Formats: sequence, C-alpha cells, structure tokens
Amino acid sequence: MVKNENNKIGLIGATAYIVGSIIGSGIFIAPKGIVEHAGSIGLSLIIWVVCALLNMITAINYIELGTSIPESGAELAYIDYLGWTPIAFSILWLSLLIQTLEPIFCFSNQQRDDAGKFFGFGLLLFLTLTNMFSLKKFAAKIQIISMCSKIFATLIIISIGAFFMIFKGYTAHYSGAEFMRGSNFEAGAIVLAIYQGNWAFGGFTTLNYGTEEIEIKNFEKTLPRASLGGLLISAVIYVCVNIAYFAILTPQEIIASDAVATTFIQRTVGNNAAYAVPAVVGFLLIGTLNGDVFSWSRYMVAGARRNMMPTCFSLIHVDNDSPRVSVFFHTLTSISFAFMGDTDTLVNYLTIIGLLTTIIVLIILVIIKWKNMPVATSAVKYSIFWPILNIVINVALLVIPIQQDPISSIIGVSMFAGGIVLYFLIKYLTWNSWTSKILHIADKYSTEFLQKITWTIVDTGPLEKTRL
Repeated sequence: MVKNENNKIGLIGATAYIVGSIIGSGIFIAPKGIVEHAGSIGLSLIIWVVCALLNMITAINYIELGTSIPESGAELAYIDYLGWTPIAFSILWLSLLIQTLEPIFCFSNQQRDDAGKFFGFGLLLFLTLTNMFSLKKFAAKIQIISMCSKIFATLIIISIGAFFMIFKGYTAHYSGAEFMRGSNFEAGAIVLAIYQGNWAFGGFTTLNYGTEEIEIKNFEKTLPRASLGGLLISAVIYVCVNIAYFAILTPQEIIASDAVATTFIQRTVGNNAAYAVPAVVGFLLIGTLNGDVFSWSRYMVAGARRNMMPTCFSLIHVDNDSPRVSVFFHTLTSISFAFMGDTDTLVNYLTIIGLLTTIIVLIILVIIKWKNMPVATSAVKYSIFWPILNIVINVALLVIPIQQDPISSIIGVSMFAGGIVLYFLIKYLTWNSWTSKILHIADKYSTEFLQKITWTIVDTGPLEKTRL
C-alpha cells in the first residue's frame, strides 16, 4: 500500500533521527571503555577518529543498499532480496532481541536502582504514545528537539573544556611526554577499544530500518545527506567532548570514574552542578529511545510482511501509518527484559551476531554490484571497493578478539546457527496440515482482534517489490 506523504519525514527529521540515535549514553560510557583498552590520551583520541571513519565506510554501503532496495527492514530486506530466507529469519529474531535489550541496557548503565529503572519505563511509555500517531507531526518533532538539546548539552562540556584549556592553561595532558604515555598497541586491545567506540556510534543505520518513512521527494538525496551528515556531526562532537575530558582528567581518573561527565563537571564547575548530570543524561536518552522505537517497530513490520512474524505486527493505523501493534510490543518486551537481571553477558554474545550480520549484508552488496543485478533506478552507487574493504575490516574485528574471549564467539555463532535451525523447524510445522491450521487460525483471530482495538489495517508493503 502507498503511505500518506504527509506522515513522512524530510531531511531535518531524518538527520535528527541519526544524531538523536547516535548521541546518547555512549558519550558518557564509551570514553572509559576505550581508555581501559587503549591506555593513553593520544591513542584513545585516535581510536575515536578511527571509529568515525570505519562507521562512515559502513554508512556509505548502507546508503547504497537503502537506495537500491528502498524497503523498510534494513538487513532483513537486503538479505531477503537474494532469497536467503533462513538467514534473514535468524537475523530478524536475533536483531530484535538485541534491540529489545538496548533501551533498558542503555539506561541501566546510567542508573541501576529501581527509581532509575522506572524513570526509564516512563520515558519508554511516553515515546510509545507519541509513536502511536503521525511520525512527522509528533515523534519526528520530539526527535528534532532532542537533537538540538543533545548538541546544546555537549557544547556546554566542550565550552567548559575549551575555557580551561585557553584561559587557565590546562594543556599539560597534551604535552609530548603525556600524550601517548601508557599506550597499548596490542591488536586485541585496539580491537576491543574499537568495539567500545563502535557501540557509541550505533544508530547511524536507523533510517535503513524505516526507509519507507522518508519523503519520496529527493529520497535519493535525503538518505545519504542525513546518514553521513548526522554521523559527521556526531563524530565531531564525540572527539571534541573527549578532548575536553582529557584536558581535565587523566586516563586513570577516567577509568576510576563511574560517570565521566559527572566527574568532569565536579572538577570544573563544582559538586552542586554535578548533581544535575544524571537528570541531563536521562533527558538526552529520549532521542536514543525514540530512535529505537522508530527503527525496530518498522523492522517488525518488515518481518511480518515477509511471513516471518505474526501478521498482527504488520498492522498500521489507517490515517497516520503508525505501526501501533509493533510499537507497543517492542516497548512491552523491553520492559519485561528489564527484570531479567544482568544482561551484559547476553549483549556480548549478540555483538558477535551484529558483526556477522554486517558481513553478510556487505557480501550481498558485492554480489549485487558484481552481477549487476536490477535495483531501484534512483539508487546511489559507489565503487565496489568500499564493501570489499568493509568486509575485510569487519572480518578482522570478528576474528582478532577470539583468542581473548572464545566462549562469546562460539555462543554468538551458535545462536545465529540456532536461528536458521528454528526456521526449518517452523517450516516443518507449517507443512503439517494439522499444526498449520492451528497456527493459521491463531494468526487470523489475533490479527482481527488487534485490528479492531487499534483501528489498523495490514501493511502489504510497497506496490513495486524489489525482490527478485
């Protein structure tokens, strides 16, 4: 079906979703993780720049995929384009698990007490409500406000650092003797530092999950401008904030700190101002959580349209195109996972799955380009060099740390393989007429019930399918 153009987002809204999704708790958590592995100020800043460049390369490839196969669903749509359905199914469910954990995991790193957890629930429920209506009129405007707030908040940190460096002479940490002191150049340590940086940059592919929500007018210009522009804005802010941190704090002080931004404010402005930092961080997470709700509700719609999930997840509102059932389900499962306890280990396993997913998607892009396969006429195309280089980099990032943590790698790959096995098991059940009939009846009645209470219809996807 064709969605209402009045509900879609333009360049500013699209850029806000990229910046808002990237800049979140990462700037307050990742500096510590990078310094722990890199060891020095100089190498830490180099890692930040390297991470920005690596993610720029990946963004270029996702831009080409997003404009070549302009369907919501990101990796799911691209893998399904070649008909690799078992792999697409496995990635769909495991990716949904990753992002179901992400909102709570992201917030719980800031406040692990019950009060902080319930504050996170409140944010999720508020954003769920806004995403029940027109994207352009409500959720996108919140994202724009969040983007401006994040830029303003980080500019305060940058300005404080610049003031102390220029007017109070806090430049000793950037002297020749101190800049690279304690650097750890071991390959495994550098890769683990890059993992931390890449986590902070997570969110630059947000628009690929909701490609159909971008205005059709100038679509082939909006996606690359928003993706690369948003990523560049975030990268500049990240590097400048870390320069400010290192002007005041030593690597050892950053490692010892539970909240780098709070420690920075305490050392510069005073303890009274530091009490406001947790509240500011919580407010800044609105954009990150809103981006999660946007991208992963659309991902669920894409999975349901391909019969990989119950049909009810493809329901959208008749007037504002909101995927209400998927939005609500994503929030409900995120809150449920918050009561699991420590999810850090599970997230480590799923990091391996994320790298595998990216490698598979890049291989698909190489195949499409190598065989000159039919794609959208308005596709933005780059050299085949970029996906090949990206594959080599991601394989290295996947393989190098295996010696340090082989268990996580084994479990991550096993989970991925288990998803493929589950696909064939479900296929077997649907081949059986008795179980197939039960599943069909359950799917039919659940869809009809949810249609009535949410005033929605089934989204069948774009009129012109790009799949072969």
